[in-house]
Amino acid sequence: MEERIIEDEGRTIKVKRNALGGIEDATDGTADGETPEGASSPENAEDDVEFAVDFPEEEYDEDMVGLTPSQLKKLQEERERARREAEEARDKLISEGKKALSSLDYAAAEKCFSQALTYDEESVEALLGVWESRTQGFTDDSPFFIGENAEKFAQMPEEVRSSILERVGSRLQDARQGILEEMRPLKAAVEEAREARRGALNDNKHYYLVRTAAFGIAAVLLLALTGVFSAFLLRTQGIWPVVGMAVSGGLAFVCLIFLVVYLRGLVFALRLSADNERNAGTEDGRRLQALEDEEYCLKLILEGEEAPAFDEES
Repeated sequence: MEERIIEDEGRTIKVKRNALGGIEDATDGTADGETPEGASSPENAEDDVEFAVDFPEEEYDEDMVGLTPSQLKKLQEERERARREAEEARDKLISEGKKALSSLDYAAAEKCFSQALTYDEESVEALLGVWESRTQGFTDDSPFFIGENAEKFAQMPEEVRSSILERVGSRLQDARQGILEEMRPLKAAVEEAREARRGALNDNKHYYLVRTAAFGIAAVLLLALTGVFSAFLLRTQGIWPVVGMAVSGGLAFVCLIFLVVYLRGLVFALRLSADNERNAGTEDGRRLQALEDEEYCLKLILEGEEAPAFDEES
């Protein structure tokens, strides 16, 4: 008896064939303990032959839909040939990279290993070679403090990360600890200086805001009054509408000039206030920002945790 198990949309169907090749039974495999009608009895079980058949799941590939057997074979051969060629090119570049490393030509070695990654982006040998070249045999830690490098490092396979950290992990841990110790007092000093400037900057911003609003409202009202006077030009023969238009129009023009002056001052005051809230506004703040960026990189490298995108201008 041959028994086949077919999965169809969450159901398992068992198909049994006897020794003569006929279908003896087809049942729903999800029903346990049921004996279907027409199934072989225990008395003639020795006359049946049982086969265990595995049906591997095939990944759906839309490129193979509608192909004839010959076309399908040709496509599979082309893919296999492309895979072998990519592996050969990768291995050749890795070999060249290792030779460059042995001669201490780190620039050439990194170039070879980087090209090898274009053929296999998860190649352990190529990834290790890139970082060994980039750090000049793991003697230069500066590449670890570049945000882009740190983010790529955090996304590498654990095998590669662990191998590299065995070489440089202790040094990077010490460097991170030193950065954190320097950041604590500097951060407090930067925040204290920022708070001291914040009051004066807010007063300056309020000064320009009030005057900008006052001259803006005055200009609108005077322009409206000029329009009112103009409405009386054709209704009266007196000169007072003309005088009113001239006076209100002149005052509106003056208000517009002051409006532009104070508006520029307001924009400058707002910019100063925004710069005060950022670290880039002072020398201590820029130093603190540099330390925070370095600590961010080391956190990604040592812990592999996800973090906000690296921003050099924050």
